[in-house]
Amino acid sequence: MLLVAGCGSETEGTASPVTTTTGLPIAAEAPSSFDPCTDIPQEVLASEDLRRGVTDANVDGSRGIKWRGCSYVAPDSYAVGITTTNLTVDVVRANADYTIQGEYTVDGRTALAANSVDHPEPRRRCLFYVAMEGGSLELSMSNPSSNDKTGHLDTCELALGLAEKVVPLIPDA
Repeated sequence: MLLVAGCGSETEGTASPVTTTTGLPIAAEAPSSFDPCTDIPQEVLASEDLRRGVTDANVDGSRGIKWRGCSYVAPDSYAVGITTTNLTVDVVRANADYTIQGEYTVDGRTALAANSVDHPEPRRRCLFYVAMEGGSLELSMSNPSSNDKTGHLDTCELALGLAEKVVPLIPDA
């Protein structure tokens, strides 16, 4: 969990950023230029055999952290939350609670794969962040080893492959 040092406030209708314990600010809201629930074409979802989950993935977390998007599942494969978040790639990178699994460039954007330092099976879970104006796109992927189709594959590699299909859909800032 990312700890935050303070709370934002509103002044004349504009929300102030919040400062994390890393010393880096996060925006008051998750980026809204891309909606993971409506802006991913069916052909992209079908290429991964993804089906929309029952619930959305909109979360107002503690200390001002926000996620906006949807959850998806591929039968006998991985499950993924595709969200925009006000966490930036730099905030994730600077957070001592995360282990960085890899750094990438996806469609010209900085990206990284991470896991919680205390996660018992890091190959089965991956948090993949891609830079966006005001935060990032987060692919929160779970891939249990019991899944016949993908359980033998590295989850962060699966997340990178999905990111390469989704990130080009994000409009430029």
